[in-house]
Amino acid sequence: MGFDFVTVNDPCSGEYVSGDGAVIHEFEHGLLVVIIDVLGHGEKAAKTARAMESYIKELCSSDIVWLMEKVHEHFLTSQGAAMTMVYFDRLTHQLNGVAIGNTLLRRCGEEWQSYHAQPGVVGELLPTLKPFHDVFKDGDTFLFTTDGIKENIDPESCRSFQYHSLGSFTHFLTTNFGKSYDDSTVIAVRYYYD
Repeated sequence: MGFDFVTVNDPCSGEYVSGDGAVIHEFEHGLLVVIIDVLGHGEKAAKTARAMESYIKELCSSDIVWLMEKVHEHFLTSQGAAMTMVYFDRLTHQLNGVAIGNTLLRRCGEEWQSYHAQPGVVGELLPTLKPFHDVFKDGDTFLFTTDGIKENIDPESCRSFQYHSLGSFTHFLTTNFGKSYDDSTVIAVRYYYD
């Protein structure tokens, strides 16, 4: 049993660096996935995104509430970011997540499911965190996206691609739902049980 994952990160048109970020860390019994969308574009946003990635990798914990609070405290003087963190526990088949701002998490399948994100900005104004919880099973695919990917993805148009390789699926999403005027990031995660 394990996880497959693919990350695609494209800078907005006219930029050569992205203010979006991603951290994926495998633990012995689980997987931490973080998607970051720093406010703004260009070198300043990219520098903050890389710093956030490094700090999260340094702390790397399955306690996503603690981790989100630490990132917020550490980056209080930054330009801030939207962020979603999820820990997938292979032993219990449970996921625990927390989402701030307009980064989105969806479960793909016959019926697509979106997970609630709280208003706020990591590094500026963090609300009292209200984590979400769910269970996952063999074959489940999860999509993490920044706002450079259109919010209103039509599940019907994705039906034939969501069961393909994660590389094909993420390529389809960025090609058909990416916004050229914004940094865009997609992380696709699929759980499999051998």
